[in-house]
Amino acid sequence: MHNNYNSFEAYLENIYYHEMHQAIKKAILQKGRSFDLNSYYVLDPSYIDIENIRVRSITFYGIEHRQIFFNVTINAEIVLKGMGKQNYVADKHSKWFILSFYGHLISGLRKVMIIDVRNYSKERFSRESALSKYLVPYLYSEDLDNEAEKFLQKYYPDALENPMPLDMAELLDNMCLTMHYAPLPDNIFGQSYFGEAQVEVFEEDMKHTRTQKVDVGTILVNPNVSFMRNIGSQNNTIVHECVHHDLHANFFELQKLLNNDVVSINCEVVEEYGRDTVGIDKALHWMEWQANVLTPRILMPLKTTKQKLNEILVRLHGKKKNLRNAEKLQLAIEELACFFGVSKLAARLRAIDIGFEQAAGTFVYVDGRYYSPYSFQSGKLGRNQTFVIDEINAFNVVKMSRVLSDMVFLGKVVYVNAMFCINDPQYVQRYEDGSVELTEYAIEHVDECCLIFDRTNRISKLYDDSFYRRCFLCRDVSAVNFVEATYNPNYIDNQNAQERAEETAKISVFSKEISDELLNLPGSFSRTLECHIKRRGITNEVLAERSGLSSRIISDYRNKEALTKELPAVLALCIGLNLHQFYAEDFISKAGHQWKMTHEHMVYRWLIASHSDETLHQWNKRLEDAGISQRLPSNRH
Repeated sequence: MHNNYNSFEAYLENIYYHEMHQAIKKAILQKGRSFDLNSYYVLDPSYIDIENIRVRSITFYGIEHRQIFFNVTINAEIVLKGMGKQNYVADKHSKWFILSFYGHLISGLRKVMIIDVRNYSKERFSRESALSKYLVPYLYSEDLDNEAEKFLQKYYPDALENPMPLDMAELLDNMCLTMHYAPLPDNIFGQSYFGEAQVEVFEEDMKHTRTQKVDVGTILVNPNVSFMRNIGSQNNTIVHECVHHDLHANFFELQKLLNNDVVSINCEVVEEYGRDTVGIDKALHWMEWQANVLTPRILMPLKTTKQKLNEILVRLHGKKKNLRNAEKLQLAIEELACFFGVSKLAARLRAIDIGFEQAAGTFVYVDGRYYSPYSFQSGKLGRNQTFVIDEINAFNVVKMSRVLSDMVFLGKVVYVNAMFCINDPQYVQRYEDGSVELTEYAIEHVDECCLIFDRTNRISKLYDDSFYRRCFLCRDVSAVNFVEATYNPNYIDNQNAQERAEETAKISVFSKEISDELLNLPGSFSRTLECHIKRRGITNEVLAERSGLSSRIISDYRNKEALTKELPAVLALCIGLNLHQFYAEDFISKAGHQWKMTHEHMVYRWLIASHSDETLHQWNKRLEDAGISQRLPSNRH
């Protein structure tokens, strides 16, 4: 067993010190003048030696069939001895060189040769052939479809000619890879082996296991963990691991050279991952990014996926004329997912990626609920923008944006269908129970009536609006990545929406009706409570059940104006009566309470504005989710 090394630089310096010494010395003796070794003290050098060779950096510039070419930047001390002006003297020079190496990287570094030694100079970066210091290839976003086509051209060329699902057994056979289902830990969805190991795999019955020796080119798949949790399938996992074997085998050979205890790469759904990664962690991050972005492009190639989706849409437009365009597109994407053997969400993302922009309005699944697919005008959404925003993020952006906060609390916009929409009957439909939803017109024109939010990545344990993953070399890591939305009032479409919202708020018939009713309400809390109970047509007992307050305290509130009215109890009455935001604000004010700019009060205001139709239990759950310890009165009180 050889020593373990922290870097390839340390490995070369230790293993090939003598070879580098001899190569530099030979080059100096053969072409000494070109190295500029003149000394002020040694006028006639008769002795030359090299000391303290240090490998400073390595640049890989070519690799093919495990033949590897790399340049090594060296710093060394050149010792010169000879006659000076009067006596025999010595001198030292600190000198920089570039040594060009050639070798075979397979089961170690073999047949190593130093093919050139030259003065150091800054070398030009070659985008086409360069690899990172960890032998991870450089891939660029604009080249991803081409890279996926290269993969398929090597291993599954038929998929580039006609739309077809990849046969996983055929792909594995073409790549000379072997796959086993294995009882991997719950957070590990796949594992790729680049060396021999003894592993536990499932028998054919998928119940019993056996211990088996595996070799290079083995993939283990966890049958219980879908790739990326809610974005993928078994096919994603298999192709994902195949990409590692195609692109990253050299990375692994290099790691095994430095530490022969390493035998596999694990791919994991993670719970925490630092962004500011360096060194090998950064290399692993890029490897996983490459596998993740190439996998859907391999499963759904650009040309044939466009062809198939267009075929499906043409057929649906002829057969489903009664459906909205967004509904037909959602059906088409669902059929596309079935055809290519991927998840609906993976197909949706791929459709957006290949130019079907409207696919962003399909499969709207937020906070555990599906909403109707929606349509918008092409070109309205930027790459990192969205109309849809989950509830906790919605509360956060209202809290952080004074402009949006004013629009919400003044009733100019309303949170509905997981979007912020202009509060106008043309766009928002209200029901007797207080619930709201977008009108058919609004669903077909969300860009006309809904606000747009910027999306930025952020790590959090609370949110799962997006996805995260990583691969690692037998190390324990465990995070949920979410996409945090930020309201941008300066975005031109939001300015238009705000202007329309301002105008709509002035002329809204709904607001006028409530305004008239508010003017006719009594001036006291007790009499206002009496009016709302009668308006709702309920009894003290029913209100007690809904609010969690006792019938006795409700009776006291109706008859004793001087009675102290704590804010949680007043909010409980608002829930029990399902008071609209404007009624609730009036009611709370008459109870003697004023809103403060605190987190707790902001949450209360949010609940009143957007969840007036919910129950006491639902409000308390939302308070808990928002991290507020105060619970409103329940039936136990």
